[in-house]
Amino acid sequence: MAAFNPASIKPASKSAEFSKQGNGRAAKDVLLSAIDTQLALFKDPKKEGRRWFTVGKSETLLTLRYSNRALVLKDGEKSVAVPNDQFVGAMAYFKGEVEKGTYADQLTELEAANEERKTKMRNTRASKKAEKPA
Repeated sequence: MAAFNPASIKPASKSAEFSKQGNGRAAKDVLLSAIDTQLALFKDPKKEGRRWFTVGKSETLLTLRYSNRALVLKDGEKSVAVPNDQFVGAMAYFKGEVEKGTYADQLTELEAANEERKTKMRNTRASKKAEKPA
């Protein structure tokens, strides 16, 4: 067994094997993974999970979300409707558009807003902790 080298320790986000888990994932990667999750939820209505779609009689209403905020998809609207039998194709289309970078500007903006929110929450928690008597 080789001796342990502390230089081999790296953040999980830098790990090729684990970077897709937790922190360190780009907004694009998070959204692509979530689209796959939505497809799985659509195919199995009994499966538990938060859905970005509502199935109607003939059409399905859908949104794409990052950090609990919807992206603008078409004509300034965040929700679009597609025929029920074309939902899977529509999600594949949107996945391709995300991969091509069509929504890159929105994702960058949403990612920045998410980081700002995280920082604000950290600061609030830290100040509340500092105010507590020892």
